[in-house]
Amino acid sequence: MESAKIVYAIADNIISGLGSDTTANADSVFAEKTGIGLVDDKRLYPEPFLAQHINDNDLEESAIYRQTANMHRLERLMITSASKALSQTAVDTRSDNVVFIFSTTKGNIRLLEGSEKVPNDAFLDQLAKRVANFFGAANTPLVISNACISGVLAQVTAIRLLKSGKYATAVIIGGDELTEFVISGFESFQSVSAKPCKPYDANRDGLSMGEGVATLIVSTDPSLAGEQRIMLAGGASSNDANHISGPSRTGDGLFFAIQNAMAEAEAEISDIDLIDAHGTATPYNDEMESKAIGLAGLNEVPLLSLKGYFGHTLGASGLLETIICIECIRRGIRPRTLNFEQLGVPVNVNVSTSTGPAKLRTILKTASGFGGCNAAIVISTEKSGKLYPPETGSTTISTCTIADKKIWRNGDTVYTGNDSDDFGQFIRGAFKAIAQPYMKFSKMDDLCKLALTAAEYLTEGENLADCGEEGVALLLGCRASSLDTDLRHQKVIEVKEPYMPSPAIFVYTLANIMQGEICIRHKFKGENLCLVAGSKEECENFLPGYADLLLAEGRAKKCIVGYADFLQGKYEAELKLIEKKP
Repeated sequence: MESAKIVYAIADNIISGLGSDTTANADSVFAEKTGIGLVDDKRLYPEPFLAQHINDNDLEESAIYRQTANMHRLERLMITSASKALSQTAVDTRSDNVVFIFSTTKGNIRLLEGSEKVPNDAFLDQLAKRVANFFGAANTPLVISNACISGVLAQVTAIRLLKSGKYATAVIIGGDELTEFVISGFESFQSVSAKPCKPYDANRDGLSMGEGVATLIVSTDPSLAGEQRIMLAGGASSNDANHISGPSRTGDGLFFAIQNAMAEAEAEISDIDLIDAHGTATPYNDEMESKAIGLAGLNEVPLLSLKGYFGHTLGASGLLETIICIECIRRGIRPRTLNFEQLGVPVNVNVSTSTGPAKLRTILKTASGFGGCNAAIVISTEKSGKLYPPETGSTTISTCTIADKKIWRNGDTVYTGNDSDDFGQFIRGAFKAIAQPYMKFSKMDDLCKLALTAAEYLTEGENLADCGEEGVALLLGCRASSLDTDLRHQKVIEVKEPYMPSPAIFVYTLANIMQGEICIRHKFKGENLCLVAGSKEECENFLPGYADLLLAEGRAKKCIVGYADFLQGKYEAELKLIEKKP
């Protein structure tokens, strides 16, 4: 297939507490109507709380929703959303030119309730396969689970796969539910506001929770684009390399993602008509974003946060908010940042304070999340982005494998644990044998210890400092995501008395934290991607080719690619350090 240049947004759908289609949701935003209200449901949380919540009764009129009554709620919502989006197109989901890409942070996490073991349906790849199989998908679906940037990063991934010609169409589906698991975790950080959130405001004191499902279909087929051609012109990701639960104090990580997304889109500062940022209304997130926007020279561009309408919808947020941005372009309306009154961030950004007509041609969408991850995309009617260079392939510099209390580097055994060691003893000994004392190591969960130790052996003797801050990309896959730590958090919240969930545990209930720990340790600020797949083989079928794209485009000088998985004492890691062929 020839390289494709232009990625068009061809159809979409949003399901939230504001409605079950894009029109209803956008109408509410433009009418400055919030979906955030008091939720009193002890199945979700012991005490009433503020959030944006989907009323399932409103979906009973949907034949697809009724048809999928035997499936889990999130799957039903995803299938309903995707069906509504697909009904607007002539896309044949059974074609091998179509790929399904999912963005979610916790998937069917409620299935852990009352369970000592992980039910098969709780694995993220199972959720994605059930939904994709409903539509007869020919290709194995991809699951991007990078904390709160998942929805934006799924779009970045789609842009690259389509521009490179690997597929012609991507059906991107994002979703997360309100659950006691998630609510209790954010409460443990004391990051949830008792009032509707106030992004960028001097009196902001935390986020509002929300749930939602969204579908965006993109294609390189111009015949599907419609009269007003809206394009995803460019995208990028990055890492702060600062802290797993706190954003950068300088904003440079998000700045790198913004800068690189705009470069791919061939967009100048003067082209950007609106920034729709993450805008969670937590003190440090909004502060960091203002600094990143200032570094990018975009502080005079109108700045929007949609969290006051939808709350923080986790894996759905980047996708849902992109679709609202597309509606802003279609209708020529710039919304107000709801609940904002007085600027309370260190850089004098231009927060949107009223809803009204505006000529919008190019919008920058950003997101940031735990693990220090950031992502940005450029949505435009005028910018189509650069043509991708042909892949040149890659070559392996070094490899590291960890399994069965042994470590191999480049095929040679370099460390062997004692037969009597449990995993904790083995991995501590292995890390100590190669690395300088590192106080953070003992605080990590087992997945992060495994991945970090593999990265230490992989990079031993390699001078990666020559690659520069953004020169090393980290592309990791897993099967169980963070389910091992998820079980620990679930057991804590089920105790009820005393009701004391731990932020030190909750922060590790995200698979991409293993990348954050590696980036912090080695100061890698380049591209990040966390793929949750059904097996190591599925990761190997995707990640090396994706790394080739980054290397061919000059987005990385070297890539750490591989698989790291841990669940209830069973573990395996296999990482490779690769570079472009000479």
